[in-house]
Amino acid sequence: MFKNKNKPSASRQAAVLEITPRAAKVVVASSTNPLQIERVNASTLADHTGDALAAVKALLEQPLGVKEVGVLFGREVFSLQRLELPSVNPKEISSMLELQLGKLTPYPRTDILYSYMPIGSLREGYTTVLLAISPKTLIDEILQYCKSKGLSAQWVGVSTEGLEAWWSASRTGTPVAEGQLMVVIDVDFASTDCAILSPNHQLLFTHSIPIGAEQLATNEQSKLRWLGELIRLPRILVHEDVKGQIGRGVMAGITEGLDSIIEQIMNQWGVTIDVLDPLRMAASESIRSKAKLTKVSYTAAIGALKLGKAPRLDLIPHEARVTQALHTRSKDLEQLVMNLAVVLFLVVLLLGQRMWLLGRYQAALKERLAPLEEKAAAVQSQQNNMQQLQQWLDPSRAALGVIQAVALAADPAITVTQLSFKAGEPVKIRGSAATSQAPYEFLERLKKQKSATVGSPCLAEVRVTSSRGAEFDVTCALGS
Repeated sequence: MFKNKNKPSASRQAAVLEITPRAAKVVVASSTNPLQIERVNASTLADHTGDALAAVKALLEQPLGVKEVGVLFGREVFSLQRLELPSVNPKEISSMLELQLGKLTPYPRTDILYSYMPIGSLREGYTTVLLAISPKTLIDEILQYCKSKGLSAQWVGVSTEGLEAWWSASRTGTPVAEGQLMVVIDVDFASTDCAILSPNHQLLFTHSIPIGAEQLATNEQSKLRWLGELIRLPRILVHEDVKGQIGRGVMAGITEGLDSIIEQIMNQWGVTIDVLDPLRMAASESIRSKAKLTKVSYTAAIGALKLGKAPRLDLIPHEARVTQALHTRSKDLEQLVMNLAVVLFLVVLLLGQRMWLLGRYQAALKERLAPLEEKAAAVQSQQNNMQQLQQWLDPSRAALGVIQAVALAADPAITVTQLSFKAGEPVKIRGSAATSQAPYEFLERLKKQKSATVGSPCLAEVRVTSSRGAEFDVTCALGS
């Protein structure tokens, strides 16, 4: 929830926990766009009890049903100051504020949290900023307790900025003219927060009154003090050099029984003050009835939900921000691993399907080729037989040609006893002769044959068996 400071979050469940010194409250929305509130609850402390953590503990006894929350602290927890700095460069402004912090607060730098936002430029070369400073201890205690309850704080904001966001999203009626100011007054359980807005609904100044609905309902003196603080608000703005006059007012929160006081303020300011219910368009009648019974204001929390992103004044501690970034990175890596696993599974599934299809196709091809293979084998066998027959009928290699050549070369002195030949091997002739010279004469006659059946080389081996007779072996290559 509220991960990006500039980009609104998607429409989904969100929750805001708001903490003041004497009250803790929570608003849970089932949808942020449009805003649909499904739960409100609050825990308040007795008068003069300032243990905000005790109110949070009482509030979080029952689980919220969410894991991520935005945390708002009441305006009275912070020191909010307007500063005019001689620069328009954001980096220079940040460095100047770092140097000024020691002068603006009595606490050591390590014991405070701060944030700022530019709110305009009153003269050339200068920038006016709204600086929020808070002791670190209280915020750390609250965040640690939330963590123990399984809640991850996404940001830590100031309730006044929630008022700005609520009015910016919910503005009704006639807008203020150029040069006039808009005042949003939020009456809470034990305090009243005033947000001074420009005509374009930008927060210019804040004023906190330590009197709320509890004191207004029981103490007449508190009413007079509260009325006096609001009546002199225009003078406070002049003293703080906030340019413009109040042109309109809006009051929200716990406003029951304040009609006469509101009328006096309108008479003093000379402007209209409208009383609005922030829950009117965002919650059912049963939730609105429950909210009235809690006697606290949910205006700032509703504004933070309407904003849908982290506020500009974000005072979340550095350690929590690092943890949040690591958690986000871990979730992103986890999502990436899951996506890769899904992609890998789909790839394996696709490959398996392809292999199965190829197997079926191969089996079908084998089935169709089986008869063709039998016919091809029969044709090959016939071709081999035909080639063999062709070789046998070839005059240059036929047995008849060999026999004819031997017969023509023989004479009465030569007796051939054996004639053998194989395809690709020399012709072998064995026999006997009347004289030892006769085999050589037979070999010469054989070489002189015009038939191409018998070729070179031709060799003769003669073995003399008697003074007049001999045996011979003749080897000749077949002709080509």
